[in-house]
Amino acid sequence: MTSQPVFRIDPSRPLSAEMTRILDETGGRVVGHLEDSNGDHGRSLHEARKGIKKLRALLLLARAADKPLMKEEGRRLRDAARLIAGPREATAAVETVDRFIAAFPGKVESCRLAQIRDSLDARHTRIAGQALDDARAEAAAMCRMALERLRGNAPFAGVADSGILAKGFARTLRHWSEALERARDRGDPDDLHELRKTVKAHGAQLGLMRDYLDASMKKRRSDVDALGELLGEINDIHVMRAGLAGGTYGLPPEIDTKPFDRLLKKHARTLSKIGLQEAGRLLASAPEKPGKRLRRRLAKAA
Repeated sequence: MTSQPVFRIDPSRPLSAEMTRILDETGGRVVGHLEDSNGDHGRSLHEARKGIKKLRALLLLARAADKPLMKEEGRRLRDAARLIAGPREATAAVETVDRFIAAFPGKVESCRLAQIRDSLDARHTRIAGQALDDARAEAAAMCRMALERLRGNAPFAGVADSGILAKGFARTLRHWSEALERARDRGDPDDLHELRKTVKAHGAQLGLMRDYLDASMKKRRSDVDALGELLGEINDIHVMRAGLAGGTYGLPPEIDTKPFDRLLKKHARTLSKIGLQEAGRLLASAPEKPGKRLRRRLAKAA
């Protein structure tokens, strides 16, 4: 095993070999987190979902090498992540209330935040049982299947052609532009969620390719990661509002959630304005024809 961080392409090795190594190492860690029954369940699920997102970003980057296979196994990984979404969202719900308690101490009493938090914490404990174990086992099996199919079909054999990675890199930025336009036009939670996914994918690809990028692109990484976290916080708020409206959380009927919902809505508007501005700024600062620039650097490193 190489000494560099796992999710990073080493320019001194053949591209196809590096892509396979990253698939194996990152995939192995995902399965390990899913099968870890003794550790912190919330953390292991969070790390597993992060790893799956990285794997999907890897497949998007190399998609042109074998589009049908990459698309099919990307969907399998997506479905595996969805299996553990419920338990992870139960954790995220508690974390969301914790953020509001810290950010708005003056609203804790009027919005009943302490009581809501206690109820959500109890719900999280109930969910972390046999159903969670079953979901994790099924998700691990799906991830193993995706990894086996990808290894068995040698999907990265054609990645020696640097243009394939450059094409995938530029494609993700185009998806960012399209998602941003929809989010600006409609501002629906789903639109912001799609924007978040493209931002996360771009950030993961920046990490993968960082030894090939010039200084202007390397500087983007921390800003892109911060934007991804902000959009994730907005998504958590929208999920919380939907859960409160639909009775998903099973809160005691005596808890009036309307004040909290109003606070959630107001804060989401504030964060969304900031997020859309930052997404526009970072997209505008991306170099023109990034695929062409990256192709030259890949060819030079080969």
